[in-house]
Amino acid sequence: MAWAQELKDLVAEIKTSHQDRTKYVNDVKKDTHQLIARFQDELKEMTKELKDFLAKSEEMRKKDFETMMKAIQTRVKDIKGDTDSLLARFDKEMKELAAELKDFLAKSEEKRMTDFRALMRDTKATVEAIEKATKALLGDYKAERKEAAGYWAGLGERGKEKKPGARKEKKEEEE
Repeated sequence: MAWAQELKDLVAEIKTSHQDRTKYVNDVKKDTHQLIARFQDELKEMTKELKDFLAKSEEMRKKDFETMMKAIQTRVKDIKGDTDSLLARFDKEMKELAAELKDFLAKSEEKRMTDFRALMRDTKATVEAIEKATKALLGDYKAERKEAAGYWAGLGERGKEKKPGARKEKKEEEE
């Protein structure tokens, strides 16, 4: 009988152990469900806080963006104003420069014409001097040529006199 009692005790222990394990598993399951529920509640709370933060943050970002855009638009207006004034000043300076250049060129034209006329007078005087010198040289050359022609003609006559027949004629003429 001892076996029967031991088997009864063993079955009772198994039942108790099974009940304990089942109770433990149910407790773990219950704790897990509570933990998951708490996590979900916390997650919902965090989601709500994040949405609120982003909503507020979006308003702040919009305000910051609007402020930044106003600053950029102001800067663009300043740059445009500076550019317009710079272009106006540049245009004015270009007109002044064009007027000065036109005046300078007009004065320079007068000076160049005066210088050109003076140069032409000098050139004309030089050409006239060269013409006079050339005429004088040609006159001297003509005179020398006449003199040389006369000399050569005289030599020709002397040569005739030196010919034997020519000497007799000359002697006869002298007598």
